[in-house]
Amino acid sequence: MSLSRLRQLLCRGQHNTQDKEKKDVLLNNSQDEVEWSRYLVKLEVETVMRKRQLSSRVILKTSVTTVLLICLLFLIFYTIALVFFTPVIPMEYNDWRGRHRHKLISKIKGGNGSHRLSEQVSKTVLWNMSETLKVRFPEPHCEKKLVILILISSSVDHFEQRKAIRNSWCKTDQNNKYSWQCLFLIGQPEDSGRSLELTQKLQKEKGKYKDILQGSYIDTYRNLTLKVMHGLLWATQNCPTKFLLKTDDDCFVNTPLLYNLVLHHQDANNLYIGSVSSDLEKRKVIRNVDNRWHVSESDYKRDYYPSYASGAGYLLSWDTVEKMVSISPYIKLIPIEDAYIGVLAQAKNIIPSSSSRFVLMSDGWTLCNYAYLVVIHRVNYQEQEKLTQQSLLAADTCRGGRSQGEMYTWN
Repeated sequence: MSLSRLRQLLCRGQHNTQDKEKKDVLLNNSQDEVEWSRYLVKLEVETVMRKRQLSSRVILKTSVTTVLLICLLFLIFYTIALVFFTPVIPMEYNDWRGRHRHKLISKIKGGNGSHRLSEQVSKTVLWNMSETLKVRFPEPHCEKKLVILILISSSVDHFEQRKAIRNSWCKTDQNNKYSWQCLFLIGQPEDSGRSLELTQKLQKEKGKYKDILQGSYIDTYRNLTLKVMHGLLWATQNCPTKFLLKTDDDCFVNTPLLYNLVLHHQDANNLYIGSVSSDLEKRKVIRNVDNRWHVSESDYKRDYYPSYASGAGYLLSWDTVEKMVSISPYIKLIPIEDAYIGVLAQAKNIIPSSSSRFVLMSDGWTLCNYAYLVVIHRVNYQEQEKLTQQSLLAADTCRGGRSQGEMYTWN
């Protein structure tokens, strides 16, 4: 082989070696670039993932902040609502005169500030009703589903008065058995030569008729308030009705007429109606201790009583009875029963209404007057049966001249 050929081969081999080295370098570079690219991709992915993780935290933080802000705004608006709006939803007022029947129209007494609405009543218990007004057994019977319960203030020795009432206007039959029921209120006889005799006779009467509520108090005029409150308390606990009439055993009650009147107004609320005087002087508190109706300043500080219905007869709706009983332990007793009822009514924002159907005298009435009058005061027990028959006769013969609407007004 010639020298020149050998030189060419050597040069080619050298070039091949160089090319191979270059290829190796390029290959190595390519591999490095691939590795670098992988590293960059990995770095980019990790960066993106970090950003995503950071965004979730931000979202969570934002959500919590938003919820807290909403709660704060709710508390602010709720506080404003409590301050500026009443928390009590007013109930619909049902007029005691009725919405679907003929209305009873009465006069509301107590203008010119004579019956101001209740002042703040102390919640200090001034007397315990349950301890003061204990029942002497046997307890009276109560007819269920009654419409009217009639409480009649009586005295221990008024046997004839009670008998006359049972046999006249208080008597019911099978047709009106649940219309009304009479309950006589009496106390304990005073110590005297007749106390034992009266007690024994009274026990027989109570056992026979089961219509006497006897309290633990001494039966005197000054305890008349205790007597009536005892009746109201017992009624709320044992004999709930729709209406309650309080009267005395020297009064006549036209029970059929009263029953028909209240039937037209069974949705009565805050009802307190009777003979209410508009004469301010008649409500002046008597301080003279020699007077039967005196009240000390320690028992009642004001100079005038609020408006009240005469104790001869007043009609109460059941919600009124419950309100009076509930407030009475916080109001000091006074010995004037009807005035005390007026004080209780004032404390519960109940305004007495006056009706000319409740009268304080028994003389001078014509036959047709008995078709209109509900309670008549100062009636001798011997006249009870006569007035009962007069009222029944008047109901049949004195219908002319009055519309049906007028038949159901209080005036």
